[in-house]
Amino acid sequence: MAGLRRPGRALLLVVAVATAVAYCLQCFVPTPDASQEIQGRNSEFQLGVVASAALPALTMLAEDAEAKYGDQRRWSAVLVPLTTLVFPIVVFGTFTLYAFTEDVFWKLIPSKRGVEQENAWRENPLFANSRDPLKGFINVDDYEKGLEEAW
Repeated sequence: MAGLRRPGRALLLVVAVATAVAYCLQCFVPTPDASQEIQGRNSEFQLGVVASAALPALTMLAEDAEAKYGDQRRWSAVLVPLTTLVFPIVVFGTFTLYAFTEDVFWKLIPSKRGVEQENAWRENPLFANSRDPLKGFINVDDYEKGLEEAW
């Protein structure tokens, strides 16, 4: 009776090892000579190669899952005053300035004061062409010639 063994376990082990070897062979990068042959006849997307490259990177990103009571207290000590005191003061103060002052954001929104300041800066010879994008180039002609050649 001991001599009669069923071949099912051994056959299952052989099939599992053969399947694992077949999948592992698809994940390795071939030599450059073999790579040219493979790319010539088979150039579709290979999911096994992508998975073998992405899995190590994904495991490095994972952290241990643990709940710490100290972290919650630390964040609440920062976020509660920030959201109840600082943000409302900044938002309401900005709205008040915008609503009750004619030229509060004169650098961002065109207004009379902004135009006056811009004209005053244009009268100064050091800032007369400060908005020129080519200001500061040593040889503007050479730059434009290079652009024409590249185009």
